Order: sequence, then C-alpha cells, then structure tokens
Amino acid sequence: MYLIIIMVVAVAVIAAVIAMIPSGTKTLQATVIQNPVIGENPGNASAFTFSKTYDVTIKVITNNDKVVSGATVMLIGAGVAESGITNSDGIVTFSIRPSLGENVNEDHIKMTVKANGFQDYTDEDAITVYRL
Repeated sequence: MYLIIIMVVAVAVIAAVIAMIPSGTKTLQATVIQNPVIGENPGNASAFTFSKTYDVTIKVITNNDKVVSGATVMLIGAGVAESGITNSDGIVTFSIRPSLGENVNEDHIKMTVKANGFQDYTDEDAITVYRL
C-alpha cells in the first residue's frame, strides 16, 4: 500500500518538474526572401488598397541553419491578417494585398513564428509597405 502511495507521489513530482521546464529553449529565425518591401503609387487616393496581390515568401530556420517545417507563420498589419504553415523546406508563401490608411505613407507588417520546441520569433517590421 505504501509503495503505491510513494509511486503516485513520485509521478506527481515528476509531472510538476516537467511542467516547469521552459517550452521553447531553442531559437529560430525567419527571413522574408521575396517582397520584403512593397510600394505602389495610388495616384490621388488618400486611403487605398493596393491594386494587386504580392507573393511574400518566408523561410524559417534554426539558429544552426536547419530548416523548420511545420512552423506557424502569422502576418499582421497594413490591412493584412494571414497565417500559414512552413513546408518541408521551411518555406511558406502568402499572397497579400496590403492597404494604407488616410495620410499614412508607410506601414509595417508584423511577422510572428511559432514552432513546437522553439521560442516564439517576432519581427515587428518584417515587411515594409509604402506609398510611392
């Protein structure tokens, strides 16, 4: 009987210790490899949505230059709200159509990357969107 109680307590202690281990101890980085800067001339329009979509390609790697497949990449800002998953090459491509508000000449799209076993990665200014 005492052995069973000791086993239950030991399992509970091990579970508590495992729960205290930081979830993402490895680091990763993400790079916009296609269209990190997007610009258009809206003519006389004050607030406008860009006239075409732009393919934005992002590559996610570890701090040891190994690709990270299955990472969730999110883009938020300049009228864009998208998410996607990296492929086996660590790459994800988005087709985005940004917009700029009235009297806004430049804005940035924030990129956040999440992957199991890694610290989250954020780049506040991953993509620059501007009025020509």
